Parts: sequence; structure tokens; C-alpha cells
Amino acid sequence: MKQFITGILTVAVLTMSSCGSGTKDPATYNNSIITVINGSEKHITDMNAAMNASDYTKAEQVRSDWEKALNEDIKKVEDLGDFKGDANFQKAVLDGLNGYKKIVTEDYPKLIELRKNKTPDATAESALLDNINKAFENMSNGVNKASTEFEGKYKG
Repeated sequence: MKQFITGILTVAVLTMSSCGSGTKDPATYNNSIITVINGSEKHITDMNAAMNASDYTKAEQVRSDWEKALNEDIKKVEDLGDFKGDANFQKAVLDGLNGYKKIVTEDYPKLIELRKNKTPDATAESALLDNINKAFENMSNGVNKASTEFEGKYKG
């Protein structure tokens, strides 16, 4: 029997193993989706490192690369389709990826610019960080819930 990849997605770290195939058994489907999600882990780590180092040129490059990767990841999940008519897990992942895309295209550019220009605005920075952290939390919670429900329905 194939195993489901399971685990808790944390606010900024998504760690699970990968597996992949086009077959429509539940474990492979689950693993294919989780593998796509894991692509953001490197971008999150790289973004945090660049911002912590005040390397805003690097942060902008990470942001740009992440945006491209998110567009590809969204397409991959859309191409996977639903699982035998059940689109709940797919929808939760797409919602999360689109949430990431929103912060990568809207909040991170503003945060990078704010810090790069050394124009302290604690209120604006706090609001941007809140949006970013909320997106990470929503992605984690939504995907964890949908993954658990999917596994509960289809685990043999």
C-alpha cells in the first residue's frame, strides 16, 4: 500500500517528502500536491536570509524567482485536476498558492522597498509583516485541514 505524505505545515517551513506520478491513487495524488507545495520552502528560507542580511537586491531576486515558481506551481496543481470529482484538496492548495502569490507580488515588493530606502515606517512595516505571516498561517491551516480530510476519506 502506498503511504500518504503527512505532516504539519508550519507558518514558514513546509517540510514533507516528495513522490510523483500521474496515476490517480490517493497517496500518489496527495504526494504530488504536497511536492508542489514544498517548492515554496526554499523561497521562504532564501527570502528570510536576504531580508535578515539587509540584501535587498537578493531579496528582490528571490521575490522574482518565487513569483515565477508560484505561477508554475499553480499551473501544476490545476493540471493535476481534482481527485475523482473531489476538488476540495486541490482548491485548498490553489487558495494557499494564490495567497502566497498575493504577498509575493504585493506585500514583499513594498516591504523590500521600505527597508531598502531606509525610510522607517513601523506601522506600514508591521502591516506588511502581518499580511505575510497571515498568508503563511492561512496556507498552513488550509492545506493541513484539506490534507487530513483527504487522507481520512481515501486512506485504504
